[in-house]
Amino acid sequence: MFVNTKVGSIVSLDWQSSAEGETILQHFYDPQTTGRKVLGILDRPSLPSSIEEVSYKLHITGRSGVGKTATVARLYGIKCPSTYVETAGIRKSNIYWPVKIWDKIILFKLQFWDAGDNSIKKYSHILPACKDKVDAIIYVFSFLDNNSFAELPQHMSRMSQMGENPTNIVIGTRYNPGNILEVSTADIKEFELKWQVPVLKIDNTWSGSRSNCDSEVHEVAPLLNIICEQLWIRDQEYLLKQGLAR
Repeated sequence: MFVNTKVGSIVSLDWQSSAEGETILQHFYDPQTTGRKVLGILDRPSLPSSIEEVSYKLHITGRSGVGKTATVARLYGIKCPSTYVETAGIRKSNIYWPVKIWDKIILFKLQFWDAGDNSIKKYSHILPACKDKVDAIIYVFSFLDNNSFAELPQHMSRMSQMGENPTNIVIGTRYNPGNILEVSTADIKEFELKWQVPVLKIDNTWSGSRSNCDSEVHEVAPLLNIICEQLWIRDQEYLLKQGLAR
């Protein structure tokens, strides 16, 4: 559980800044654009075969307009349109991310499933498809919209009735300490304590400039590392329970 496992106790959160981490990350950069490679559904970074790959399905959810699609784009390293356009149907994005767990490098394949609210309401198969065999649910709210934060408990309770036992992660978008935020630090601490869920912060206003890939990667590295760590913890808890049940 989040409350019992300190963030960063399993995954080395600053490993990407080490010489070893920088060497591995070179496989993710596109020399033509100086940015991260945009990989297709069937593509994979050309890493040594000795590096183990693990795959997870993540459903990203939240009220319309809070920045779900922009968050995935930010984590992926691409520019999201500045004007809001609701996602039609389901959009699937594969984000590959290398982490150092204790003394082992592991490649995480994060399969983000994003669906627009209108599509979910219009087509009955959309939400079940997103929830089927899901490993994590990422709840998104905006720091500039207190209502999107206030409705999280009800939304999480409703989604927890699924039978897959996914791990829960919360991301707050449009986080900029220079702005007047509707959701306070005290609100976040109280929420984390009550729900035992980490709340990650992201500013989706990144311009999408490809001139400084190193800066872009290291800005999103903390979020991707924590997401991977929570998934790893979920797996270890599952294996432990399976062992105790035998």
